[in-house]
Amino acid sequence: MRNPARIVELPTGLHAQAVLGDLNDKQSLIEACADIDCVLHLAGMAHVGSSSQSPNLTTNIIGTENLLNAALEQKVNRIVFLSSSLAQAAESGTGDVTEYGRAKLAAEELLTAASSRGEIETVILRAVNVYGVGMKGNITNMIRMINSGRLPPLPALSSRISLLAVDDLVNALVLAATSAAAIAKTYTVTDSEVYPIASIEQSIYAALGKTQPRWRTPAVILYAASAMMGLLSRFLGREGSISARTYRNLTTDNLFDNEDICRDLGFTPTTTFYESLPEIVEHITTMKE
Repeated sequence: MRNPARIVELPTGLHAQAVLGDLNDKQSLIEACADIDCVLHLAGMAHVGSSSQSPNLTTNIIGTENLLNAALEQKVNRIVFLSSSLAQAAESGTGDVTEYGRAKLAAEELLTAASSRGEIETVILRAVNVYGVGMKGNITNMIRMINSGRLPPLPALSSRISLLAVDDLVNALVLAATSAAAIAKTYTVTDSEVYPIASIEQSIYAALGKTQPRWRTPAVILYAASAMMGLLSRFLGREGSISARTYRNLTTDNLFDNEDICRDLGFTPTTTFYESLPEIVEHITTMKE
């Protein structure tokens, strides 16, 4: 049974209609697209490691195709697709290339092809790792493990990453939905900051009120432990939170810029990870794992 539609008032004065559906249920998508000017496509399967061949990831491609067809049938004016910076890695063939990134790139290509044929307006946002209360992923795992004393001090790392606040991502989505300058564009979205992994680790210790050890884990030991955890997870038949990919992500730069979306759409980030961290830490440490 579907939930009844509800109207949501947005800060900009726009209205959004929420309808429960399924990317694999074409009829539910047709109903969701009825009398809609713009679709924000955020649905899909969460990303997994680069070694995964999960058939569930095809939902990100087939589901996007189903939604596109429903939008065309209902004469939707624009689709804004929330992609990932991992699609850029898949496109270039360098960096952290994953099955998830390839699936996101394939979904992007379906939309850009429809746009090039003049069938519908499309905007693609490639978001980097998103932070905020309720976030998941490596940084959340790092906070939990530091808090419980299960994470040894990281090696002396010089790697840097890009991040994005969830509220700023929402602002970017609204701009993408309403700006004429965004049509047929692909934008990478970050909060404009560069975050050294070493600085993130230090700030987590401070937010938890813990003293950061002065000694450092040798890089070779961290790699061996990460690889072993990854192998153990595969042996047990489940996706683990730590693997050799975790080590690569910790020791390799993963930087992106947001100059295009700032210039074209006037996107202006409003916060940083460091400013958001106390609230994130409070949420993680007060909830049951």
